[in-house]
Amino acid sequence: MKRIKTAKQLTFTYFSIVAFAIIAFHFSMFQSVIENVEMIYAENRMLKDKNTAVERLQGTHLTHVSIPPFSEVYVGEDNLPLGVVLDPHMKDDLPYELDEASDTDLEVFSMRSQVTINGVQKTLYIIHYDEIYEISEAQMFQTQSTQLILSLLLLVVSLWVVMRISMRLTKPLSQLSQFLTARRPSDLSPIALPEGAATREVHLLVACFNDYQQQIQGLIERERAFNRYASHELRTPLMVMKGAVTLLGKTDSPEFIQRQQVRMRQACQEMEDYISTLLSLTREEDLSSIPKRLVTLEELEHIKQAHMVYLVDDQVSVQIQMQNGLETKMPEPIFHILLGNLLKNAMASTEKGRIDIQVVGNQIDVIDTGCGLKGKPGGESYGLGLMIVRDICVKYACEFSLQDNANKGCVASVILP
Repeated sequence: MKRIKTAKQLTFTYFSIVAFAIIAFHFSMFQSVIENVEMIYAENRMLKDKNTAVERLQGTHLTHVSIPPFSEVYVGEDNLPLGVVLDPHMKDDLPYELDEASDTDLEVFSMRSQVTINGVQKTLYIIHYDEIYEISEAQMFQTQSTQLILSLLLLVVSLWVVMRISMRLTKPLSQLSQFLTARRPSDLSPIALPEGAATREVHLLVACFNDYQQQIQGLIERERAFNRYASHELRTPLMVMKGAVTLLGKTDSPEFIQRQQVRMRQACQEMEDYISTLLSLTREEDLSSIPKRLVTLEELEHIKQAHMVYLVDDQVSVQIQMQNGLETKMPEPIFHILLGNLLKNAMASTEKGRIDIQVVGNQIDVIDTGCGLKGKPGGESYGLGLMIVRDICVKYACEFSLQDNANKGCVASVILP
Protein backbone atom coordinates (compact mmCIF):
# COMPACT_ATOMS: atom_id res chain seq x y z
CA MET A 1 0.00 0.00 0.00
CA LYS A 2 1.33 3.42 -0.93
CA ARG A 3 2.47 5.39 2.11
CA ILE A 4 0.54 8.64 2.60
CA LYS A 5 2.72 11.64 3.41
CA THR A 6 2.01 14.02 6.25
CA ALA A 7 1.23 17.69 5.66
CA LYS A 8 4.72 18.58 6.94
CA GLN A 9 6.38 16.25 4.44
CA LEU A 10 4.24 17.56 1.59
CA THR A 11 5.09 21.16 2.54
CA PHE A 12 8.83 20.41 2.54
CA THR A 13 8.60 18.53 -0.79
CA TYR A 14 6.59 21.21 -2.60
CA PHE A 15 8.70 24.03 -1.21
CA SER A 16 11.92 22.26 -2.31
CA ILE A 17 10.56 21.79 -5.82
CA VAL A 18 9.55 25.46 -6.04
CA ALA A 19 12.92 26.61 -4.62
CA PHE A 20 14.86 24.47 -7.10
CA ALA A 21 12.74 25.79 -9.96
CA ILE A 22 13.35 29.40 -8.86
CA ILE A 23 17.11 28.87 -8.62
CA ALA A 24 17.30 27.09 -11.98
CA PHE A 25 15.20 29.79 -13.65
CA HIS A 26 17.28 32.55 -12.09
CA PHE A 27 20.57 30.99 -13.21
CA SER A 28 19.35 30.26 -16.76
CA MET A 29 17.99 33.80 -17.12
CA PHE A 30 21.29 35.27 -15.94
CA GLN A 31 23.24 33.09 -18.36
CA SER A 32 20.94 34.05 -21.21
CA VAL A 33 21.22 37.77 -20.40
CA ILE A 34 25.04 37.60 -20.36
CA GLU A 35 25.14 35.83 -23.72
CA ASN A 36 22.66 38.25 -25.28
CA VAL A 37 24.54 41.29 -23.99
CA GLU A 38 27.80 39.85 -25.26
CA MET A 39 26.28 39.12 -28.68
CA ILE A 40 24.74 42.59 -29.00
CA TYR A 41 28.00 44.24 -28.00
CA ALA A 42 29.99 42.15 -30.51
CA GLU A 43 27.50 42.86 -33.30
CA ASN A 44 27.52 46.63 -32.80
CA ARG A 45 31.29 46.68 -32.45
CA MET A 46 31.92 44.65 -35.62
CA LEU A 47 29.44 46.71 -37.68
CA LYS A 48 31.33 49.84 -36.67
CA ASP A 49 34.71 48.22 -37.43
CA LYS A 50 33.40 47.04 -40.82
CA ASN A 51 32.75 50.63 -41.91
CA THR A 52 36.19 51.69 -40.67
CA ALA A 53 37.83 48.80 -42.57
CA VAL A 54 36.03 49.64 -45.85
CA GLU A 55 37.31 53.23 -45.62
CA ARG A 56 40.88 52.02 -45.09
CA LEU A 57 40.77 49.44 -47.90
CA GLN A 58 39.49 51.84 -50.53
CA GLY A 59 42.27 52.62 -53.05
CA THR A 60 44.49 49.77 -51.83
CA HIS A 61 45.06 46.09 -52.61
CA LEU A 62 45.35 45.02 -48.99
CA THR A 63 43.69 41.73 -47.93
CA HIS A 64 44.01 42.31 -44.19
CA VAL A 65 43.68 45.33 -41.95
CA SER A 66 43.63 45.69 -38.16
CA ILE A 67 41.00 47.84 -36.48
CA PRO A 68 42.33 48.49 -32.99
CA PRO A 69 41.79 47.51 -30.35
CA PHE A 70 39.74 44.30 -30.82
CA SER A 71 39.06 43.50 -34.51
CA GLU A 72 40.90 42.02 -37.48
CA VAL A 73 39.38 42.37 -40.97
CA TYR A 74 40.13 40.00 -43.89
CA VAL A 75 39.15 40.26 -47.57
CA GLY A 76 37.99 36.85 -48.84
CA GLU A 77 37.81 33.58 -46.97
CA ASP A 78 41.14 32.43 -48.38
CA ASN A 79 42.98 35.12 -46.44
CA LEU A 80 41.68 34.01 -43.03
CA PRO A 81 44.37 32.77 -40.62
CA LEU A 82 44.90 29.08 -40.05
CA GLY A 83 42.88 27.68 -37.15
CA VAL A 84 39.87 29.93 -37.83
CA VAL A 85 36.83 27.80 -38.65
CA LEU A 86 33.67 29.76 -39.37
CA ASP A 87 30.13 28.72 -38.51
CA PRO A 88 28.84 26.84 -41.59
CA HIS A 89 25.37 28.41 -41.22
CA MET A 90 26.42 32.00 -40.80
CA LYS A 91 24.54 34.81 -42.53
CA ASP A 92 25.72 38.26 -43.58
CA ASP A 93 26.06 41.07 -41.03
CA LEU A 94 25.25 38.86 -38.03
CA PRO A 95 27.67 37.91 -35.23
CA TYR A 96 28.65 34.26 -34.73
CA GLU A 97 31.05 32.53 -32.43
CA LEU A 98 33.80 30.56 -34.14
CA ASP A 99 33.13 26.89 -34.72
CA GLU A 100 34.29 24.47 -32.02
CA ALA A 101 36.89 23.10 -34.48
CA SER A 102 38.76 26.42 -34.34
CA ASP A 103 42.20 26.48 -32.75
CA THR A 104 41.19 28.62 -29.75
CA ASP A 105 39.46 28.28 -26.39
CA LEU A 106 38.44 31.93 -26.26
CA GLU A 107 35.07 33.40 -27.17
CA VAL A 108 35.98 34.86 -30.56
CA PHE A 109 33.22 36.34 -32.72
CA SER A 110 33.08 36.51 -36.50
CA MET A 111 30.94 38.35 -39.02
CA ARG A 112 30.63 38.08 -42.79
CA SER A 113 29.61 41.09 -44.87
CA GLN A 114 29.30 41.92 -48.57
CA VAL A 115 30.97 45.27 -49.36
CA THR A 116 32.20 47.21 -52.43
CA ILE A 117 35.91 48.04 -52.49
CA ASN A 118 37.45 49.92 -55.43
CA GLY A 119 34.20 49.35 -57.36
CA VAL A 120 34.32 45.59 -56.89
CA GLN A 121 32.00 43.63 -54.58
CA LYS A 122 33.99 41.59 -52.13
CA THR A 123 33.35 39.44 -49.04
CA LEU A 124 34.68 40.87 -45.82
CA TYR A 125 35.34 38.75 -42.70
CA ILE A 126 35.67 40.43 -39.31
CA ILE A 127 37.24 38.56 -36.39
CA HIS A 128 36.57 40.16 -33.00
CA TYR A 129 37.92 39.35 -29.54
CA ASP A 130 37.58 41.53 -26.43
CA GLU A 131 39.70 40.35 -23.51
CA ILE A 132 38.24 43.02 -21.23
CA TYR A 133 34.76 41.67 -21.78
CA GLU A 134 35.93 38.17 -20.88
CA ILE A 135 37.30 39.52 -17.61
CA SER A 136 34.06 41.43 -16.97
CA GLU A 137 32.05 38.29 -17.66
CA ALA A 138 34.05 36.38 -15.04
CA GLN A 139 33.46 39.19 -12.56
CA MET A 140 29.75 39.12 -13.34
CA PHE A 141 29.66 35.38 -12.70
CA GLN A 142 31.44 35.93 -9.41
CA THR A 143 28.93 38.58 -8.41
CA GLN A 144 26.10 36.34 -9.50
CA SER A 145 27.52 33.47 -7.41
CA THR A 146 27.40 35.72 -4.35
CA GLN A 147 23.80 36.62 -5.12
CA LEU A 148 23.00 32.93 -5.62
CA ILE A 149 24.42 32.08 -2.19
CA LEU A 150 22.39 34.88 -0.62
CA SER A 151 19.29 33.61 -2.44
CA LEU A 152 19.92 30.11 -1.10
CA LEU A 153 20.22 31.47 2.44
CA LEU A 154 17.00 33.41 1.94
CA LEU A 155 15.27 30.24 0.69
CA VAL A 156 16.50 28.31 3.74
CA VAL A 157 15.11 31.01 6.04
CA SER A 158 11.86 31.01 4.06
CA LEU A 159 11.68 27.21 4.34
CA TRP A 160 12.11 27.45 8.10
CA VAL A 161 9.33 30.05 8.34
CA VAL A 162 7.02 28.00 6.10
CA MET A 163 7.68 24.85 8.13
CA ARG A 164 6.88 26.70 11.34
CA ILE A 165 3.65 28.01 9.85
CA SER A 166 2.84 24.54 8.52
CA MET A 167 3.40 23.00 11.95
CA ARG A 168 1.20 25.67 13.53
CA LEU A 169 -1.60 25.00 11.05
CA THR A 170 -1.37 21.21 10.97
CA LYS A 171 -0.75 20.55 14.67
CA PRO A 172 -4.47 20.89 15.60
CA LEU A 173 -5.41 18.55 12.73
CA SER A 174 -2.77 16.06 13.84
CA GLN A 175 -4.07 16.18 17.42
CA LEU A 176 -7.62 15.80 16.17
CA SER A 177 -6.74 12.76 14.05
CA GLN A 178 -4.91 11.13 16.99
CA PHE A 179 -7.87 11.82 19.28
CA LEU A 180 -10.35 10.34 16.81
CA THR A 181 -8.13 7.30 16.26
CA ALA A 182 -8.06 6.57 20.00
CA ARG A 183 -11.78 7.29 20.41
CA ARG A 184 -14.13 4.34 20.91
CA PRO A 185 -16.68 3.85 18.07
CA SER A 186 -19.54 3.89 20.58
CA ASP A 187 -18.46 7.23 22.04
CA LEU A 188 -20.75 9.86 20.49
CA SER A 189 -19.99 12.67 22.94
CA PRO A 190 -18.92 16.05 21.47
CA ILE A 191 -15.21 16.57 20.90
CA ALA A 192 -13.30 19.59 22.18
CA LEU A 193 -11.28 21.94 20.03
CA PRO A 194 -7.62 20.85 19.74
CA GLU A 195 -4.99 22.94 21.47
CA GLY A 196 -3.84 25.86 19.33
CA ALA A 197 -6.78 25.68 16.92
CA ALA A 198 -6.56 29.24 15.60
CA THR A 199 -8.07 28.85 12.13
CA ARG A 200 -11.72 29.07 11.20
CA GLU A 201 -11.48 25.85 9.17
CA VAL A 202 -10.55 23.78 12.25
CA HIS A 203 -13.40 25.34 14.25
CA LEU A 204 -15.81 24.60 11.40
CA LEU A 205 -14.52 21.03 11.08
CA VAL A 206 -15.02 20.33 14.79
CA ALA A 207 -18.46 21.97 14.74
CA CYS A 208 -19.56 19.92 11.72
CA PHE A 209 -18.21 16.73 13.29
CA ASN A 210 -20.09 17.39 16.52
CA ASP A 211 -23.23 18.17 14.54
CA TYR A 212 -22.81 14.90 12.68
CA GLN A 213 -22.34 13.12 16.02
CA GLN A 214 -25.57 14.67 17.28
CA GLN A 215 -27.41 13.47 14.19
CA ILE A 216 -26.13 9.94 14.75
CA GLN A 217 -27.05 10.18 18.45
CA GLY A 218 -30.52 11.39 17.49
CA LEU A 219 -30.94 8.53 15.03
CA ILE A 220 -29.94 6.01 17.70
CA GLU A 221 -32.30 7.62 20.21
CA ARG A 222 -35.14 7.51 17.70
CA GLU A 223 -34.47 3.82 17.06
CA ARG A 224 -34.46 3.13 20.79
CA ALA A 225 -37.60 5.19 21.24
CA PHE A 226 -39.28 3.25 18.43
CA ASN A 227 -38.58 -0.03 20.20
CA ARG A 228 -39.67 1.40 23.55
CA TYR A 229 -42.83 3.01 22.20
CA ALA A 230 -43.75 0.04 20.04
CA SER A 231 -43.43 -2.46 22.88
CA HIS A 232 -45.56 -0.25 25.15
CA GLU A 233 -48.18 1.34 22.91
CA LEU A 234 -48.94 -1.75 20.83
CA ARG A 235 -49.57 -3.86 23.92
CA THR A 236 -53.01 -2.34 24.58
CA PRO A 237 -54.56 -2.95 21.12
CA LEU A 238 -53.04 -6.43 21.10
CA MET A 239 -54.68 -7.19 24.45
CA VAL A 240 -57.98 -5.85 23.08
CA MET A 241 -57.73 -8.10 20.05
CA LYS A 242 -56.73 -11.08 22.18
CA GLY A 243 -59.66 -10.52 24.53
CA ALA A 244 -62.10 -10.08 21.62
CA VAL A 245 -60.92 -13.31 20.02
CA THR A 246 -61.39 -15.12 23.34
CA LEU A 247 -64.90 -13.71 23.78
CA LEU A 248 -65.89 -14.59 20.23
CA GLY A 249 -65.34 -18.24 21.04
CA LYS A 250 -67.81 -18.15 23.94
CA THR A 251 -70.98 -16.81 22.30
CA ASP A 252 -72.99 -16.99 19.12
CA SER A 253 -74.92 -13.74 19.63
CA PRO A 254 -74.80 -11.65 16.42
CA GLU A 255 -74.89 -8.37 18.34
CA PHE A 256 -72.06 -9.44 20.64
CA ILE A 257 -69.98 -10.66 17.70
CA GLN A 258 -70.55 -7.36 15.90
CA ARG A 259 -69.39 -5.39 18.95
CA GLN A 260 -66.22 -7.47 19.17
CA GLN A 261 -65.59 -6.97 15.47
CA VAL A 262 -65.85 -3.22 15.96
CA ARG A 263 -63.38 -3.43 18.86
CA MET A 264 -60.97 -5.48 16.76
CA ARG A 265 -61.20 -3.06 13.82
CA GLN A 266 -60.52 -0.14 16.14
CA ALA A 267 -57.59 -1.98 17.68
CA CYS A 268 -56.18 -2.80 14.24
CA GLN A 269 -56.57 0.82 13.14
CA GLU A 270 -54.88 2.02 16.34
CA MET A 271 -51.98 -0.38 15.77
CA GLU A 272 -51.64 0.79 12.16
CA ASP A 273 -51.65 4.44 13.24
CA TYR A 274 -49.02 3.80 15.90
CA ILE A 275 -46.77 1.91 13.52
CA SER A 276 -47.07 4.68 10.87
CA THR A 277 -46.33 7.34 13.49
CA LEU A 278 -43.36 5.57 15.02
CA LEU A 279 -41.83 4.83 11.63
CA SER A 280 -42.35 8.46 10.64
CA LEU A 281 -40.50 9.64 13.75
CA THR A 282 -37.45 7.59 12.77
CA ARG A 283 -37.25 9.10 9.28
CA GLU A 284 -35.81 12.42 8.12
CA GLU A 285 -38.37 14.25 5.98
CA ASP A 286 -38.44 17.56 4.15
CA LEU A 287 -41.41 19.25 5.81
CA SER A 288 -41.32 22.17 3.37
CA SER A 289 -42.53 19.88 0.57
CA ILE A 290 -45.50 18.49 2.57
CA PRO A 291 -48.77 20.29 1.77
CA LYS A 292 -51.11 21.38 4.54
CA ARG A 293 -54.45 19.69 5.10
CA LEU A 294 -57.62 20.80 6.89
CA VAL A 295 -58.66 19.19 10.17
CA THR A 296 -62.46 19.17 10.45
CA LEU A 297 -64.86 18.79 13.36
CA GLU A 298 -65.79 15.35 12.05
CA GLU A 299 -62.17 14.21 12.36
CA LEU A 300 -62.03 15.40 15.97
CA GLU A 301 -65.30 13.59 16.72
CA HIS A 302 -63.85 10.41 15.21
CA ILE A 303 -60.77 10.67 17.47
CA LYS A 304 -63.01 11.27 20.47
CA GLN A 305 -65.24 8.26 19.80
CA ALA A 306 -62.24 5.99 19.23
CA HIS A 307 -60.96 6.80 22.75
CA MET A 308 -64.22 6.72 24.71
CA VAL A 309 -63.49 3.08 25.57
CA TYR A 310 -60.73 4.29 27.91
CA LEU A 311 -63.31 5.89 30.23
CA VAL A 312 -64.06 3.66 33.21
CA ASP A 313 -67.59 5.01 33.79
CA ASP A 314 -69.92 7.76 32.66
CA GLN A 315 -68.83 10.29 35.30
CA VAL A 316 -66.51 11.98 32.77
CA SER A 317 -67.84 13.85 29.73
CA VAL A 318 -65.81 14.84 26.69
CA GLN A 319 -66.73 18.00 24.77
CA ILE A 320 -65.28 19.51 21.56
CA GLN A 321 -65.25 23.25 20.91
CA MET A 322 -63.93 24.28 17.50
CA GLN A 323 -64.13 27.90 16.34
CA ASN A 324 -62.44 27.48 12.98
CA GLY A 325 -60.85 24.95 10.65
CA LEU A 326 -57.36 23.81 11.62
CA GLU A 327 -54.55 23.45 9.06
CA THR A 328 -51.56 21.19 9.64
CA LYS A 329 -48.84 19.32 7.78
CA MET A 330 -49.24 16.26 10.00
CA PRO A 331 -50.59 13.19 8.22
CA GLU A 332 -53.91 11.99 9.57
CA PRO A 333 -52.55 8.94 11.52
CA ILE A 334 -49.90 11.07 13.25
CA PHE A 335 -52.42 13.76 14.18
CA HIS A 336 -54.73 11.08 15.58
CA ILE A 337 -51.89 9.71 17.74
CA LEU A 338 -50.98 13.23 18.93
CA LEU A 339 -54.48 14.22 20.00
CA GLY A 340 -55.38 10.70 21.10
CA ASN A 341 -52.45 10.51 23.53
CA LEU A 342 -53.38 13.88 25.02
CA LEU A 343 -56.95 12.67 25.38
CA LYS A 344 -55.93 9.34 26.95
CA ASN A 345 -53.70 11.07 29.48
CA ALA A 346 -56.53 13.44 30.38
CA MET A 347 -58.89 10.48 30.82
CA ALA A 348 -56.34 8.60 32.94
CA SER A 349 -56.01 11.54 35.35
CA THR A 350 -59.73 12.40 35.56
CA GLU A 351 -62.03 10.20 37.65
CA LYS A 352 -65.04 12.53 37.42
CA GLY A 353 -65.74 15.84 35.74
CA ARG A 354 -65.18 16.83 32.15
CA ILE A 355 -62.57 17.02 29.41
CA ASP A 356 -62.71 19.83 26.83
CA ILE A 357 -60.98 19.78 23.46
CA GLN A 358 -60.72 23.41 22.33
CA VAL A 359 -59.45 24.55 18.94
CA VAL A 360 -58.78 28.28 18.60
CA GLY A 361 -56.72 29.54 15.69
CA ASN A 362 -53.74 27.21 15.33
CA GLN A 363 -53.83 26.07 18.98
CA ILE A 364 -55.29 22.87 20.41
CA ASP A 365 -55.99 22.67 24.15
CA VAL A 366 -57.03 19.53 26.02
CA ILE A 367 -58.38 20.69 29.40
CA ASP A 368 -59.37 18.28 32.16
CA THR A 369 -60.68 18.60 35.72
CA GLY A 370 -58.59 15.76 37.08
CA CYS A 371 -55.88 15.52 39.72
CA GLY A 372 -53.41 17.82 37.92
CA LEU A 373 -49.70 17.38 37.54
CA LYS A 374 -48.98 17.05 41.26
CA GLY A 375 -51.39 14.22 41.54
CA LYS A 376 -49.32 12.01 39.27
CA PRO A 377 -46.06 10.34 40.35
CA GLY A 378 -43.06 12.13 38.92
CA GLY A 379 -44.82 15.40 38.08
CA GLU A 380 -45.12 15.75 34.31
CA SER A 381 -44.13 12.16 33.66
CA TYR A 382 -47.48 10.84 32.50
CA GLY A 383 -45.84 7.99 30.59
CA LEU A 384 -44.69 7.24 27.07
CA GLY A 385 -47.79 8.84 25.57
CA LEU A 386 -46.54 12.36 26.23
CA MET A 387 -43.04 11.40 25.11
CA ILE A 388 -44.50 10.49 21.72
CA VAL A 389 -46.39 13.80 21.72
CA ARG A 390 -43.17 15.71 22.37
CA ASP A 391 -41.32 13.84 19.61
CA ILE A 392 -44.13 14.58 17.15
CA CYS A 393 -44.08 18.26 18.12
CA VAL A 394 -40.31 18.44 17.70
CA LYS A 395 -40.46 16.89 14.23
CA TYR A 396 -43.32 19.11 13.01
CA ALA A 397 -42.04 22.29 14.71
CA CYS A 398 -44.98 22.54 17.13
CA GLU A 399 -44.94 24.06 20.61
CA PHE A 400 -46.10 21.75 23.39
CA SER A 401 -46.82 22.66 27.01
CA LEU A 402 -48.45 20.97 29.98
CA GLN A 403 -49.44 22.92 33.08
CA ASP A 404 -51.92 22.98 35.92
CA ASN A 405 -55.20 24.87 35.68
CA ALA A 406 -55.89 27.68 38.10
CA ASN A 407 -58.79 25.75 39.69
CA LYS A 408 -58.44 22.04 39.06
CA GLY A 409 -56.84 19.67 36.58
CA CYS A 410 -54.37 20.60 33.91
CA VAL A 411 -54.26 21.78 30.31
CA ALA A 412 -52.13 20.32 27.49
CA SER A 413 -51.53 22.79 24.66
CA VAL A 414 -50.15 22.25 21.15
CA ILE A 415 -49.49 25.28 18.93
CA LEU A 416 -49.12 24.36 15.27
CA PRO A 417 -46.76 26.36 13.02
